Amino acid sequence: MIGPNMEVTESDWTNMKDELRNYSLGKFWRDYTWHAARMAVIDPDHFKEILITDNEWLGMLRELEKYRRQENWDAFTARLARMKQIDPVRAAHIEVTDQQWQNMLNFLKKTIIQNNWVLFASHAYHMKTSDPARFSKIQIEDKAREGLVGKLDDFRKHDIRGKFTKHASYMKVIDPEKFKQVRISAHDWEEIAQELQTKRDKNYWGAFAAQASRIKLLLD
Repeated sequence: MIGPNMEVTESDWTNMKDELRNYSLGKFWRDYTWHAARMAVIDPDHFKEILITDNEWLGMLRELEKYRRQENWDAFTARLARMKQIDPVRAAHIEVTDQQWQNMLNFLKKTIIQNNWVLFASHAYHMKTSDPARFSKIQIEDKAREGLVGKLDDFRKHDIRGKFTKHASYMKVIDPEKFKQVRISAHDWEEIAQELQTKRDKNYWGAFAAQASRIKLLLD
């Protein structure tokens, strides 16, 4: 169980494992990284039973280093965060210099200037996941907090439930204390659960894992 009426069954888990295997066989390392990380969030103990081979890790690492060379700090941060969720021990050997962290922070500041709260939420989430100690030194300004809440309300008002769940889960990880002030209604939870069931019914196991992992973050 990850929440009321939101069970992840053994059958669901098997389907997610099959999806992960397909990504590996196709060398779709972005999809592989995202899907594996979501499975690690959904059930950390169960996920430990999955062997991440050296070749699979190398495939993910090559793409990470490509983003570093390109100075694509948004993509780099996202990939690093997901790899830390997948295998914290191996990921601990990936060095991020002070200058590179500053570049990641500069990208975050840019999203505030642009009032891009969706991108702010995802980038801040990935920064905190990749390095909680460094992230703890960042002061989130009121403009950003208000922007995050406003965007969440937009997703609720327009009934965009997948994005609502994603945005809310990022907000909770970024600032758990402030998130206590955010109200998620019984109706919101019904819609969140229905979104999960819809992905299951359609056999969209990548999207199912995404929604399930976000629900797990909200409930932890």
